[in-house]
Amino acid sequence: MQQKLLDFYGVRARSRYVDLAPLAMRAHVLDAGNGPPVVFLHGGDGEAVTWAPLMAALQDQLHLYGPDRPGFGLSDRFDYSAVDLRRHAGDFTVSLLDALELDSAVLMGGSMGGFFALVTALDYPERVSKLVLMGMPAGFTPKLAFGLRAAFSLPLLPELLMRRAATLEGQRKQYEEMFKTDPDCVPELYFSTRIAGVTRPGAQETWVKLLRRLTGLRGYRPGIYLGDELPFVSQPTLVIWGENDWGPASYVREATERIPDGRLRYLEGVGHFPFLSATTETAAAILDFVAEPATKLPLTALGH
Repeated sequence: MQQKLLDFYGVRARSRYVDLAPLAMRAHVLDAGNGPPVVFLHGGDGEAVTWAPLMAALQDQLHLYGPDRPGFGLSDRFDYSAVDLRRHAGDFTVSLLDALELDSAVLMGGSMGGFFALVTALDYPERVSKLVLMGMPAGFTPKLAFGLRAAFSLPLLPELLMRRAATLEGQRKQYEEMFKTDPDCVPELYFSTRIAGVTRPGAQETWVKLLRRLTGLRGYRPGIYLGDELPFVSQPTLVIWGENDWGPASYVREATERIPDGRLRYLEGVGHFPFLSATTETAAAILDFVAEPATKLPLTALGH
């Protein structure tokens, strides 16, 4: 199914595996294109291949590396029930960079992948040349809407939502109702690929455990909200935000303004997946941003 979706969008990617010794696991990676290295980190219960529309638009000018996060896609299964999410996010990303033999790279993350990318930029600044965040990165803004907190943490509700996501009708409803993305604009093959991902052994249980470590009814769990550390982000940072994403524009503008070299690309009429519903605009913003000369601020200037 993965190869069918890559072929559908014309992505010339190599599927391979790398060993992450510090985590004692094997990660699956899509490797495509030529140019400056960009590692993109998928969100939620997804897989790297779900970024295929954006990969197709970027592969001629960038070298793209897309891992399946631990427990998802074709990467090894992973137990999130007791892990320190912040430490895990940084350890995974840095171990991946080591395995790919990259001293540093542009990190691009969406939603949960945005949390991984932002943590790595904060905790391992020498490994991140630039940062691209989109799809309401976890921990970027101070609050989640109550409906999302309930969906992510109430007893049995995350499990119910995951079971619904294992059907075509459930996928369509999820994209329309939760992600604010018109399902009629998404190829059925894309949904079929998503269904294949969420029905892999352990995928649903893994995502439910991760959600419960992420947030409760009162908001983010301790250690997840990163907003107070945004003034210490030393990398040039591009935030791509859809008008219909999970938080008000005022939240994301305030958060972006706290980053010393942060800039916001606001997309009207776009939901949680700008790379899917506004692919051309998203790709253009990323290419322009990556092409800019990179000058990270010294840590002393950030108060470290």
